[in-house]
Amino acid sequence: MTRAFHTRNIISILAVTLFLLVSSGCGFHLRGSSELSNQLPELFVQSDNPNSAIISEINRWLRSANISLSESAQTTLAISDIKREKRTIAYDNRGKTALYELTLSLSIGVTQRTGEILLEPTVIQARQPYNYNETDTSAKDEEQALLEREMNAAMATRIIRHLEKLSFKR
Repeated sequence: MTRAFHTRNIISILAVTLFLLVSSGCGFHLRGSSELSNQLPELFVQSDNPNSAIISEINRWLRSANISLSESAQTTLAISDIKREKRTIAYDNRGKTALYELTLSLSIGVTQRTGEILLEPTVIQARQPYNYNETDTSAKDEEQALLEREMNAAMATRIIRHLEKLSFKR
């Protein structure tokens, strides 16, 4: 793989990240988020790992959708079994890793304080392959961190979409 291709790859990833950061700060909201905040003015996000990056990202997306986060909310979004994996999916002609796949998976469920289950525990996943060059490990570490942030954002969007499909009782 050429250095020029690698540089273009990094620049493309940085451009997408910059776009996401700028668009989140300029008032961009998920389609349907206003309807969601009308149906679901507050929510409790419960997790077995509340300090994880994915939980922080989900909380940020919920706040941007004007949903108050409170332990006393009538509705609970339970997020569990958060797993991040990295596995080799291709080798080069020397038998060295050429391509990795990052996987983020978790389980979500939604319940009302009354005990009514609105969403049975559901596993969702995000996968992202990326090229690996052992001679440029610092750039690859940055690329992996960037891909993980993108996966967190994609997963948060999917969770919001699941919430938008539900009927909430107040």
